[in-house]
Amino acid sequence: MRVKQVFHVGLALQCAAAVSVALAQPLAGTAPLTGTNNLSDAYLSGVDRFMLTGAERVARERPQYWKRDFSAGPEGYCASVETNRQRLARMLGVRDARVAFEAPEPVATLARPAVLGETATHTLVQIRWPVLDGFQAEGLLLEPKRRPVLQNVIHIPHAGVTPEQLLGLAPGGPEPGAGFAFPAPGCRMVLPAVVSRTKQKYLSAIPDSSYGKQQAAMPVGKIMPNREFVYRPAYVMGRHIIGYEVQEVLALVDWFRKENGKAEVRVEGWGDGGMLAFYAGALDTRISGTAVAGHFDRRDNLWREPIDRNVFGLLREFGDAEIATLIAPRKLTVVAVPGPVETVTREKGEGGAPGWLDSPDPDSVAREVAKARGLVKPLGKAEWLTLVRASEIKAAAPCLHEGGKQFGRLTRLPDAEAREKRLIAGMNGFSQQLLAISPSTRRAFMDRLDFSSPEAYGRSAEWYREYYREEIMGRVHMPKLPLNPRSRVIEETAAYVCHEVVLDVLPDFVLYGYLLMPKDLKPGERRPVIVAQHGRGGTPRTVMRPETGGTRTYNAIGPRLAEKGYIVFAPQNPYIFEDRYRQLQRKANPLKLSLYSVIYAQYEQMFAWFKTLPQADGAKVAFIGQSYGGKTAVRVPPVMPEFSLVITTGDFNEGVTKMASTLYPFSFALLDEYEMFEFDLGNTFNYSDLAGLMAPRPFMAQRGHSDGVAWDEFVGYEYALVQRLYTRLKLPGRTAIHWFDGGHEIEPVSALAFFDRFLKAE
Repeated sequence: MRVKQVFHVGLALQCAAAVSVALAQPLAGTAPLTGTNNLSDAYLSGVDRFMLTGAERVARERPQYWKRDFSAGPEGYCASVETNRQRLARMLGVRDARVAFEAPEPVATLARPAVLGETATHTLVQIRWPVLDGFQAEGLLLEPKRRPVLQNVIHIPHAGVTPEQLLGLAPGGPEPGAGFAFPAPGCRMVLPAVVSRTKQKYLSAIPDSSYGKQQAAMPVGKIMPNREFVYRPAYVMGRHIIGYEVQEVLALVDWFRKENGKAEVRVEGWGDGGMLAFYAGALDTRISGTAVAGHFDRRDNLWREPIDRNVFGLLREFGDAEIATLIAPRKLTVVAVPGPVETVTREKGEGGAPGWLDSPDPDSVAREVAKARGLVKPLGKAEWLTLVRASEIKAAAPCLHEGGKQFGRLTRLPDAEAREKRLIAGMNGFSQQLLAISPSTRRAFMDRLDFSSPEAYGRSAEWYREYYREEIMGRVHMPKLPLNPRSRVIEETAAYVCHEVVLDVLPDFVLYGYLLMPKDLKPGERRPVIVAQHGRGGTPRTVMRPETGGTRTYNAIGPRLAEKGYIVFAPQNPYIFEDRYRQLQRKANPLKLSLYSVIYAQYEQMFAWFKTLPQADGAKVAFIGQSYGGKTAVRVPPVMPEFSLVITTGDFNEGVTKMASTLYPFSFALLDEYEMFEFDLGNTFNYSDLAGLMAPRPFMAQRGHSDGVAWDEFVGYEYALVQRLYTRLKLPGRTAIHWFDGGHEIEPVSALAFFDRFLKAE
């Protein structure tokens, strides 16, 4: 193919002939596109600005999720916010029945007794207690010698601080200053161990035998913080490390209330411990008092905090003020002392996400407290919420550190490192159990589908499309801007003209892409349109020929399709510039959004633009995506009925296992793609379920045998479910998988044949 001229600003592909192309007329119906900036960078920067303003936007919309009723007093108020409490519990992954137990077990061996020491008033005991099936919590118990027990206190450490450090029995830990006291006579205190952000390398249990001899039989994995390792698979399975640790606290509350339903129950903590106490107090009305130190604040910058604090959709309904109103009218004390200041780094070769903890600003804390009070002012219980500033803290008598000195020098302490490993194993083991049973969980979830006819199936599938759009992917509910299309010619061959196109989508971000228009279009003729989507790190140029800047593994799919007479559009998607797009996912998740929310919004605008193109057949808009574009193919077109056909390449597999399993060397749970995890996907939609939402529209998967995305066995298993679904609909010919001797690439011959079969039929 003779390339007449090439032009692409920012990719160093300019040539002298480009000057004449730049002066060419824009596409009919569009204004001239001007400027020399890198449009991929401008696009992602705009989406980033849109997400950064999202926290304020959702905060203004928050009241619609609350139906507080103050007319029936405190009990009526508590009943009116119960649905909010349940939604918070779901976001945090607190959704499993806890294991019933009579009392915690002392942790002892024949050589090491459980009792670590005694004071005049308390016995210090190393304990564990069951929480969920296969998962036990551990910590220290300060058991009072005086009976009966009048008060039960759960004091939760900050991540990285051990119970022994809190009591001054081991070196390290925070400086005392939050006013937390050693338990008084008759008061029981439990100090549960909290998983730290200590980094270690996590390796696959199964070696990687897919590649050459050098890598064969070697496990695969990355260094990451312990909390993030637990967070990753739990998040996919609709759980959370926060939820697991809140469940530890609530299991203790079960014990306290079973033993003595009248004794007071209080939860307290600093930093992460304050966060866990805060959530526990909000979720469980049996807790009579909650104290939060070094945590309560505005949560607008939740995306900056360590990823183990990432809660999908939290900010849409809850700021800290709103969570506090779930505690009202029970007692809440906010202690405005400095909180932990930490930086979680992502060093070269590591897999964990970067994150930061900043100490709450006292004035910001005071404003959030005032907001919480204002939200429940009609309740008439102003004393429920107390703000204690650092200057107002009265010295505890004695504080935890000082009280711990009463034990003297202990001959032994628990092995904190071994204890943490047991906690991690228990939490992750529970997540892996959920993963193991997830196929049956998803089957039960999908049982509303009606297979009596393709038409009935399509109607019944719409409920699932809506659920995925709203609850898993997340959807931007904002009016779109006027299209304002701009274009310029950047490449011309004997077969097509390539236009660089920009459309406005929402404030701060645009849709940018390449439109390849065949030259043999006749006046009044309408042609099918194929959206060719690049993968990770790609641009619209990626789908072009290698000699003009395209990527080899795409096999020039854009030009090939245009030469076959199809209109081709190659949009820019947000997975570009590595950590920039991963941080974009971090900014999106608390807003109940994702990268796919962005893609969905820009595709909506794309379809609105297609309607203005007289050459485009809006009833025949197909999609082909490679790698991350193949991932997009399974997640977005199935829930957009405007797409008439989909081909996914370089990605289709048993996606839930790839995300959540810690066994396999290809699992994202062990690698560096920290943005990949989609909350609760494992209980709702695997790849076959999402692909099934395409039916009765045609769907094809391509699989290169040497593609490292997964193993053939996983791809075959998942695709068999798609084939079975289409067969049940008596449409087996509308789906196909193409296996080929290749790698992570598009196989163009089978793709072109599939497009021709369905798009060129009368």
